[in-house]
Amino acid sequence: MEDVVVIGAGLSGLTAAGQLHQRGYRVRVVDKSRGLGGRVATRRLATTSLDHGCRYLQPFADPALSPIPALLASGILQPWQPETFALEANGSIRATATATLYAAPQGMSAVAKALAAGLTIHRHWRATALTPMPQGWHIEGEGLGSDSQSEISALEARAVVVAIPAPQAAALVAATAQPHDAISDLVQQLQTVAFDPVITVMAGYSPQTSPWLSQQTAPGGWMVTGDAHPTLGWIALDSSKRPAAKAAEPKESVVVLHSSAEFAAQAIDRPDLESVGQDLLAIAAKPLAPWLSSPEWMQVHRWRYGFVRQPLGVSVLSSPAWPTFVGCGDWCPGGQVEGAIASGHQAAKLIAQALV
Repeated sequence: MEDVVVIGAGLSGLTAAGQLHQRGYRVRVVDKSRGLGGRVATRRLATTSLDHGCRYLQPFADPALSPIPALLASGILQPWQPETFALEANGSIRATATATLYAAPQGMSAVAKALAAGLTIHRHWRATALTPMPQGWHIEGEGLGSDSQSEISALEARAVVVAIPAPQAAALVAATAQPHDAISDLVQQLQTVAFDPVITVMAGYSPQTSPWLSQQTAPGGWMVTGDAHPTLGWIALDSSKRPAAKAAEPKESVVVLHSSAEFAAQAIDRPDLESVGQDLLAIAAKPLAPWLSSPEWMQVHRWRYGFVRQPLGVSVLSSPAWPTFVGCGDWCPGGQVEGAIASGHQAAKLIAQALV
């Protein structure tokens, strides 16, 4: 039996697991994916890395929670200073003040790998049901890969941390094999959380293509936010985060685009994702730069749980009836990356108190 099983290897789950591991508990992290980080996601295409989830980090309101200084010291993060613009609803763009941003030259998933250092992580394994026991939890699951760990059908632990998106957590809690009054209350709380979907387009352009917007001449890259635009949520020259493989060679230009929530809600289940991506690039090309509509290659990814629209409103999900159960994630307090990490810290604190 483990001391703690953490379900979900996003930033919140890895933070909770790391904090508990540092306190001396036996911790196992399980995740259905092959990689780490959840929405802190980097995709590798040939020799190109690109961030199709979390785009960068910004300074934390609470410096005590921030991993940024350590990640800067280790070289995982570097300052990123693109020129920034806002795209208005009518298609006009205007320059905006540049914020303090930090990006990972090797991809933002390197942040998750740093948080995972020293942890026992069981990938390609999806938890399907939780059952409270007198001295802990029985966690049923199914393997999604071909390795020997995928053959494990269940785990047991003194405590469990659920660090997956709220709709998935609700389904897992509802699937408990032992009815309990606390279940309906937890499920009802989870059902109040709402996410906005996002469709991400990743597009590569020839090194001969000038990757600048018409207004831009500086070499530090660019990004455009579309908070007021009906279709485009964000778009940036992702390749400006990364050094060329060889300094003497021209670098392929890579652009990452995120749709607005409104557009994604209508297109999230379309089977022709490539057409969706082409539509988004064509829409972006009109106000920004004509070359955006003619990529050499393109991939499209749908995030069903992209950004938290309605958080739970508390730092973690918990119940007095189950002190050894805690749910965490940015969907608890809101606040994206900082919210996820803060929630993970609080989850670890409550579990440690329950296991004393």
